[in-house]
Amino acid sequence: MRDTIIVLARLTLFASFVFGVTFPCSGEEEAKSKPKELQVLKASIGIWDAEFEVWPVGLDSPSMTFKGAETNRAFGEYWIASDLDTEINSQTMKVHSIVGYDLDKGKLVGKVIDHGPYAASMTGDYDSESKTLSWTTNVKGPDGKPMVNKTLITERTANERLLVLSVPAKEKDGFVKFMQIKFLRRK
Repeated sequence: MRDTIIVLARLTLFASFVFGVTFPCSGEEEAKSKPKELQVLKASIGIWDAEFEVWPVGLDSPSMTFKGAETNRAFGEYWIASDLDTEINSQTMKVHSIVGYDLDKGKLVGKVIDHGPYAASMTGDYDSESKTLSWTTNVKGPDGKPMVNKTLITERTANERLLVLSVPAKEKDGFVKFMQIKFLRRK
């Protein structure tokens, strides 16, 4: 009997993954599962052309510019998978992220992976008045030391977003702009 119950439980779990079967939940769980932040993330689904501007030495020095593309797709009902591809000085750069809304934390969360040896963890909030996602990213630098970055993503229109990445300032407390990316939805 125990083996039959285990087999049925596994089949039920398998069916929920393969066929998208959903099981009834209480009204409270259903209401918690649809935060406004998730709808904001879903609005980014599609292909976006990206125009990068980076200040590797600081804002007082000339910037580097290059282009890329971001592809965002739904990853289940509660997550967005994103692939950002670009080429810098003849080197291909790929960044993959998974972002969503953590119902227990009441915050946006995400993981970002690039060519480096460390993954970045993100937490964020959405301000509906300014239409801005604010992310705090915990990452290790190439030297393995922990670092915190700040990212703002502002929706200018339904087809244009601006991302501004700030890194810790060297001379003083706070953060300094390091990179911005203008995203335009591809038609």
